[in-house]
Amino acid sequence: MSNTFIALDIGTRSVRALWLTLRGSRPVITRKESFALPMDEENPDKLIAAWVDSVGLNHHFCTIAMPGSQSLFQTGRIMPNDPRTPEQVAAMDIAQFSEMAGDEMRYGVFSFEPKNEPQIRRYILSMARPSALDELVAKAPSRHFRPADLVAAPVALFNAVESMTEPHDKPWCYVAVGDSETQIAVGVHDGLLFARSIPVGGKMFTDAIVQATGLPPVQAEVRKHADCGLGAADACSEELRLAADRFVSQLNAALGVYKSQFQDRKMAIEKYVFTGGGAQLKGFKAYLEQKLFLPVQYTTEQVSVPMELTGENGVYDIAYGLALTASRCCIAYLSLLPDSLKDEVIFRQKKPWWIAGALFLLGAIAVYSVTGLYLLDRDTKMLDAEKAKLAMREKIDKQIQVTRQRSAQIITNSVPLSELLVNGPLARAVLTLVAQSVDPNDWITLFCDEKIYNPVEQETEEKAAKNTAAPAPSAPFSLFRSLRAGPAEAPKPRPTGEQEPQKKKDLVDALSNVFIVEGYTPNPNLKSVKEMITRLKTAQEVKRVDLRGDDQVLAPTGIPELEEEKLPNFRRFVIEIEVNRP
Repeated sequence: MSNTFIALDIGTRSVRALWLTLRGSRPVITRKESFALPMDEENPDKLIAAWVDSVGLNHHFCTIAMPGSQSLFQTGRIMPNDPRTPEQVAAMDIAQFSEMAGDEMRYGVFSFEPKNEPQIRRYILSMARPSALDELVAKAPSRHFRPADLVAAPVALFNAVESMTEPHDKPWCYVAVGDSETQIAVGVHDGLLFARSIPVGGKMFTDAIVQATGLPPVQAEVRKHADCGLGAADACSEELRLAADRFVSQLNAALGVYKSQFQDRKMAIEKYVFTGGGAQLKGFKAYLEQKLFLPVQYTTEQVSVPMELTGENGVYDIAYGLALTASRCCIAYLSLLPDSLKDEVIFRQKKPWWIAGALFLLGAIAVYSVTGLYLLDRDTKMLDAEKAKLAMREKIDKQIQVTRQRSAQIITNSVPLSELLVNGPLARAVLTLVAQSVDPNDWITLFCDEKIYNPVEQETEEKAAKNTAAPAPSAPFSLFRSLRAGPAEAPKPRPTGEQEPQKKKDLVDALSNVFIVEGYTPNPNLKSVKEMITRLKTAQEVKRVDLRGDDQVLAPTGIPELEEEKLPNFRRFVIEIEVNRP
């Protein structure tokens, strides 16, 4: 959407055009043009059309002003306990006006909360007959432009002048004196309170000069800005004062309606701000201050008036207000453009962009479709290749797992033989030491490595104790013990060059330096066993010798054959021997 808005202020004596551009949220005036219409021109539409073509506005969308004399305004307030929205309240008012007028009025509504009236919402309706709007819209083609928006002239006046004034809480009255019509707007810095139009203007002063001097209207208009005025020494002062009294009377009559609707002292008018070509009469400001009993200023006296708004033909206040209203950078937005025409304006404004967007979208869809098909085909081929590689890798992985299982089984089966071959000489030397140190009356029944010393009876007791809270029954003692080697852990895979040395190192590390000797002695006090331990400790190869356990073994009863032999009572002993491995 374009950020440039064009406003056309078409009056009876002049036409003013203004270009406004939004730079971010700040409105900037980029161009202004004006054209003075002849006083005796019967058909000004042709002149306006030629001027529109000359300034480059042919068939451009422009915001135009709805004359205040063809607009109606209704003000009201919504109390805090009223649940209705301003639109709902406005719809009821419009229904009443439409019934009285016998036609369905077109309208716009604006609401706000004044700072000097907390919790009270004020609203104002801008209305017009459909026939008046249609007539104004129908003139646009003959003047070679298109209406982008319709705004009542008093609303445009308020938005323009209020943007140039400093913030104020009490109402100010803005008056734009045109040639044959004067626009009136009363408002605070937060919003518009009241709007009217009176059918008097600068032409009334020109007619007074014509009546006093007998000059033609064109010459009377020139003289009005030369030596005529409201001062005692000015020409035609008496006639102009009578005209000024009629103007003040019409103004007070219009503002009387405002005073009847806003009777609170907080809503009393604080100041008047005048603008327009008809207000430039000499002595007019001082005369108004005497009659209105309030301060009077011109818009040109405001500090914040943009320099771009002033020109040879006056201030572009109405045009500036139209552009601000169209750009929504205004205080009070009140549009009278019908919804159907708004849709047409939006469509025509955006039609080239929509066509370009549609073409770009179609091209993008075509490119995306072709690219998508190509990428889909490429990804499908890549996926098939990856599936084939994955299947081959799964097959290799299965073969590796089978090979690992076979290797682990072979290593497990080779552990006893490896231990026997590697640990044999050391075991033989330790067994020789034991045989040399044992008492002749003692018996050695078991000699083994500590790692394979795992009696079945002890495992049974431990498992029973873990599985049940009650102690498991002890297995009967036997002179013969079963030995079984635990399963060897599968070796971790290593690089090929390091496998053989590492296997030997792992095998050596797996061997134990501790041996178990189990036997029986007839000595109840284990004297012979202690002497054997003492003799073993003196050997250089032995690092440590401890008595691991001893049990008393009673002679068997109930067996006649063994009772006849009269076997003595024995003590079973278990010795743990730790040696230094060479």
